[in-house]
Amino acid sequence: MECREPAAEKSLVAPASSRSIFSMLGPGLLFAATSVGASHLVQSTRAGAVYGLALLGIILLANAIKYPAFRFASDYYPATGTSLLEAYRRQGKAVLLVFAVITLSTLLFAVSALALMAAGLIKVVFSISLAAQTIALGLIVCTSVMLVVGHYKTLERLTKVLIILMVVCTLVATMMILPEVHWGQSMTLFSSELDIASLLFIAALMGWMPVPLDASVWQSLWAKAKAENSDLPPTLAESRFDFNVGYSAIIVLAICFLLMGAGIMHGKGIVLASGSAAFSAQLIHLYETVLGGFFGPLIGIAATAIVYSSLLAIMDAFPRTLSSLYRRWQDIPEAEDDHSLVESHPFYIAVLVVMFLGAVLTYQFFLTSLTALVDLAATVAFVAAPFIAYLNHRAITAETVPLSCQPSVAFRRYSIVCIGLLLVFAVGYSVLRFG
Repeated sequence: MECREPAAEKSLVAPASSRSIFSMLGPGLLFAATSVGASHLVQSTRAGAVYGLALLGIILLANAIKYPAFRFASDYYPATGTSLLEAYRRQGKAVLLVFAVITLSTLLFAVSALALMAAGLIKVVFSISLAAQTIALGLIVCTSVMLVVGHYKTLERLTKVLIILMVVCTLVATMMILPEVHWGQSMTLFSSELDIASLLFIAALMGWMPVPLDASVWQSLWAKAKAENSDLPPTLAESRFDFNVGYSAIIVLAICFLLMGAGIMHGKGIVLASGSAAFSAQLIHLYETVLGGFFGPLIGIAATAIVYSSLLAIMDAFPRTLSSLYRRWQDIPEAEDDHSLVESHPFYIAVLVVMFLGAVLTYQFFLTSLTALVDLAATVAFVAAPFIAYLNHRAITAETVPLSCQPSVAFRRYSIVCIGLLLVFAVGYSVLRFG
């Protein structure tokens, strides 16, 4: 049995020769945009600042053990013609309910926190005197309008521009900071005793690197949206190429920000700012001090592009996910569902309005508790990771997936090992947090 698109009965394995490499890119870059927000700009840089190069292995390990679950999500739509949520529906309503709880637990916090972080960066980079909360709410409104009016194609095009901008700026800044990195410093993490705070930071780094696993569903839905907005739906080979490009960019950027932190801050007695935006402003100032005035704006533009691309992607992901989740909860098979979500649909707009109102309430009443919300989201991400990885493994190896689209025996074993490691880390994190 071949991988085929159910409607058109066209092979999804052989790449389309008429498609350019740039046009193949889409959901993978959206996934990259989602991933390189706080986990890279703040967490990776802070890891380099505090531990030098010692956490490089942790960053690589976190990306390696989550790779199978994310790749399975990328493969699922071109392999079956349905999204990953359809696979979850087949696994039972309890699975959909758990995923709904995971999604709703981060819905309002994620948008509010990223918008506030982006606003803080914009204030620093462009010297704007408005309050950060006002800028953040303005960003949410403008992004909502852009998504509703511009639809998926605008989302994809703008994300490609932002990704290219941030990659170029980040690579240039990293190359300039390389002479400041002490390459002879210890790469051994356990050369000194670690306290609970350090272990929790390392655990959070792993939990957020590159992004919590519930984002794998977003990948699948973006793959569906790209196919619905294309005359020639991407093949499995093209989708995997798109994903691998995005995932490679994620790893490279994580290493870049680790090197930046190690070169600019490590071993220099700098007291790190606690807030995400304040930390980013501190980083920009340090670049200007060490390398000259030109490099402050350079890293500032890169940081702003990184955070805003994350905001843009998740503001589309949440309404898209909740809409599909609601349809699957009604036990409507996706192949038989005549409902096609468009960005101008009342449900999509309603979720955007809820996210805006949630941000207003967060800034008004819970701004001082934002750290607690981050801790809650990190805990949910850790506990949910092995569960979602297991669901994705079951989905791609199910009988509904053609054998030619399923992973090899060796890759299945790799996935099982990764699920086991995620479970160990989830238990370890829970013991550290609550024990």
